[in-house]
Amino acid sequence: MRLEEEARTYFNQNFNCAQAVFAPFAKRLGLDLYLAFKLATPFGGGMCHMGQTCGAVIGGLMAIGLAKGIIQADTTSKAACNALAKDFLERFRSLHGDLTCPGLLGLDAEDLTDLERAMAEDASYDRCPIYVGDAARIVGEMLGLD
Repeated sequence: MRLEEEARTYFNQNFNCAQAVFAPFAKRLGLDLYLAFKLATPFGGGMCHMGQTCGAVIGGLMAIGLAKGIIQADTTSKAACNALAKDFLERFRSLHGDLTCPGLLGLDAEDLTDLERAMAEDASYDRCPIYVGDAARIVGEMLGLD
């Protein structure tokens, strides 16, 4: 299954956006899937439903870190990883116009009224699978994975 499809499948199984994007990369890059789900748990809803950076974006950054992150002090490799991450952020923002849950969904994730409205309108279930799939696809292309 392609990364994009696999990420959407995880999201449709009620994993959050960060978990859904990170898990397919974890499987391909040798990280235990259950550990990946646990690590990404607090990043859904714009980091614990605080309306910050979208969980799909965070999951993509985690995948880049898993693939290209450093394990010892090496400024050249660190800079290369950060450049790749910045490129991902720019591609995602160019495609969707924002990196935050409120900016992507048009709501305040901390405002219960906005959350209730979004849930009633199923905003996250209409748009979030698109963001999840696109984040996984973009990172997969950048890393040469699928």
